[in-house]
Amino acid sequence: MTERPFCKPILAASSGIVAALAMPGFGAWPLVFFALVPLFYALEGERWFKSSLLFAAVFFGLDLRWLLTLYRFSPLIIPGFIILVAYFSLFFTLTGLIVRFQNRPKGALFIVAAAVWLSLSEYLRTFGPLEIGFSDLHQSLYRVPALIQAASYIGPWPITGLIAAANASFYLALKGRKTRYALLGIGLIGILAAFSLSPWTMEGPSTPVAIVSSTVDQEEKLDPANLQRLTDRYLELGERAASHEPELIVFPESILPAYILREEDLHSRFSRLAEDSRAEVLVGTGDYRDGKIYNSVALLPPGGTPPAIYDMVRPVPFGEYIPGRRIWEAIGLKRLADSFLPYDLSRGNRYSPLSGIGTPICFESTFTSPSRCFAKNGATLLVIVTNDAWFAGSSELEAHFAGTVFRAVENRRFILQAANGGISGIIDPEGKVIGSTKKEGVLTGSVSRSSRLSLYTEWGDIPFLLLVGIGLALLILRKKGKAGDD
Repeated sequence: MTERPFCKPILAASSGIVAALAMPGFGAWPLVFFALVPLFYALEGERWFKSSLLFAAVFFGLDLRWLLTLYRFSPLIIPGFIILVAYFSLFFTLTGLIVRFQNRPKGALFIVAAAVWLSLSEYLRTFGPLEIGFSDLHQSLYRVPALIQAASYIGPWPITGLIAAANASFYLALKGRKTRYALLGIGLIGILAAFSLSPWTMEGPSTPVAIVSSTVDQEEKLDPANLQRLTDRYLELGERAASHEPELIVFPESILPAYILREEDLHSRFSRLAEDSRAEVLVGTGDYRDGKIYNSVALLPPGGTPPAIYDMVRPVPFGEYIPGRRIWEAIGLKRLADSFLPYDLSRGNRYSPLSGIGTPICFESTFTSPSRCFAKNGATLLVIVTNDAWFAGSSELEAHFAGTVFRAVENRRFILQAANGGISGIIDPEGKVIGSTKKEGVLTGSVSRSSRLSLYTEWGDIPFLLLVGIGLALLILRKKGKAGDD
């Protein structure tokens, strides 16, 4: 039978749609174990490159749709979104070339190639000027703690690898009508579940905490004319939090259009909250020091001593700094760069815990390394402050929270997330959501603080990279062996 030319584009596009449906926001997570099967059919034959590009464009276009909510701030987000989706689609396809997927390895090597391709593309995407920690297939499982415990041993990327391997197994089972591949696919999912048989033992006394969750619109938060009203609003929420007698009160990221630590009245009012409540107060604020602007978190102790400060180390590309700004200026595009962002935020220089609390700020929590570095540097509790009001109730809220769940499992730490316009929550070291809310108010609970290091915290991505190296070696040796046979 002659193959119809439109079948492969349909298969590739449908695979991208199904994969996106499995992700946070849509949330049909069981689909992730079958979503790539149509893609593997589409990759048969000589249209490999086009089919891969189409799958990726559809997947990233749907999963990153929340970026389009920024249109209300600048119409340039439309061409920017198109360029970003094109970049990630090309990146995905070129990674497939690295693992020699276009050479159509057979049987078990096909499964190895699929696992290496998908996991390596996600890992490499966290580097470079357009780094991103979203749209990773393993994030689809964030509401299924039993299937993500491997992250505390080998990190999140091998989970994506096992998801891809299961898909490849089911594809081979359907294509060759071989039951053993179907059983292998089920077994690979079983491997993910097997990691949950070794539960993490909690340690340390229980600490009462209170999280301030807010729903201030981004346009309102940016307007200095609203400073007094927002200050009163947040302090009223702080007083409500204090009424629960917590040992720690957490506010979201950059809560006011002001430098709280540099304005005496604001500093004294939040310090008074710490003093009156006899609790440590963690607050997100912009900070101005030595002619530089930082995105910071300040820990205000109840004893009136100077605050401890953490400055964001990994700011948002095109949101908090322009990658290669000097190059833009040198080629005459200064005005365009300034239209995105008139100045760059300065970077902090170390992931230093504040009184044993690791404080990844917003974008930093979507990557593995900041939380892991905090834990290695002595953090016994992780607290994420974020402002998701930029994205106006979109699927970004769920996607961001999914990353937070993985950070808890990876480092075996309780995590508190305080969000404005997003999801505030308490997550235990096994990734179970103890409590969460999108509403304005106060979320309370108790956490345990631990100094034990998980295997992933201690070793990082070294085991994953070793597995990738072994997989690539097998594929290269297979190619050389085939050439020798020829």
